[in-house]
Amino acid sequence: MPEKIWLFVPLVVLQLALLVVALIDLTRRKPKGTLIWGVVIVLFSIVGPVLYFALGRKGAGDESNE
Repeated sequence: MPEKIWLFVPLVVLQLALLVVALIDLTRRKPKGTLIWGVVIVLFSIVGPVLYFALGRKGAGDESNE
């Protein structure tokens, strides 16, 4: 059984890396709905950060050009 635990280590590292990078990006961009995106990122494990990077950052680049 302990040998099989090593199969999950890359998945856990990926999940934590996505979580940290998404939260750092979220705090730097300050888009509308920051609290909602923060909850989505934290609660939905790997899917939350992926959704944020796919959908949550759209339009954020436009606001920085103003």
